[in-house]
Amino acid sequence: MIGRIVNRIIGPFGLQVTGKSPFVHPLATEEYLRFESIVRKNTMVPQSVLLSLYDQLLYCERNPICGDYVECGVWRGGAVGMMALVNLAHGQDRRNIHMFDVFGEICEPDKAVDGERAIREAKPFSQSDSLDGRLSPLTGIYDSMGGPGTVESVNDLLANRIGYPLGNLCFHKGWFQDVVPTAAKNIGDIAVLRLDGDWYASTKVCMEFLFDKVVQGGFVIIDDYGAYEGCKKAIDESLSSRGISRYLNYVNEETCYLIV
Repeated sequence: MIGRIVNRIIGPFGLQVTGKSPFVHPLATEEYLRFESIVRKNTMVPQSVLLSLYDQLLYCERNPICGDYVECGVWRGGAVGMMALVNLAHGQDRRNIHMFDVFGEICEPDKAVDGERAIREAKPFSQSDSLDGRLSPLTGIYDSMGGPGTVESVNDLLANRIGYPLGNLCFHKGWFQDVVPTAAKNIGDIAVLRLDGDWYASTKVCMEFLFDKVVQGGFVIIDDYGAYEGCKKAIDESLSSRGISRYLNYVNEETCYLIV
């Protein structure tokens, strides 16, 4: 996520961290494009990744892949908005949508594990030079994009603009390390787990408490596996500790997913 924020800032100077195509994906359907138009202003996810998410959700709704939808790292709710839209259009029953986010600015990376790119991109927004993974916000990181998402703004998108039932919207506000271990106790089966926590510690705690709830045939999407060393390390360690060997399907140079 943070790399996309940096691109918004340095783009006017002719610079870019990673490339993105300005063209419509050839596999984008009319329905997908209609859904994307509803959520586009609420997400930094590039079209290829959002289209992949749409296809994964569609698969879950058309096949017996039961369970909740969970996103860790929500920002303004564009990805969970896609979850709601696909379920409303194709699901027989409404699923619970769990949203984990501080609903503020992302915390600092840890220079010991998260890698040079993470430190380089986070440093301009840090209030200290330590960058040791403290749960301290990177002040101003979302300023160029109008500020961070809030529970109220995400709820407005999902409940008011999209029309998803309030009773199926589950907000878990706080740092992942603080809220995931407790909230996970009340979450049952998961059909889609989308991880967008950027750093090692935030990704690791989500894998530790949520991965084992993903049902057979369900999807685990890792937004920053190819972007930040810490995210990749957390995923690799978590899978290895469970003796799990799965092919990771890359959507673009940063985002991949696995099927449980």
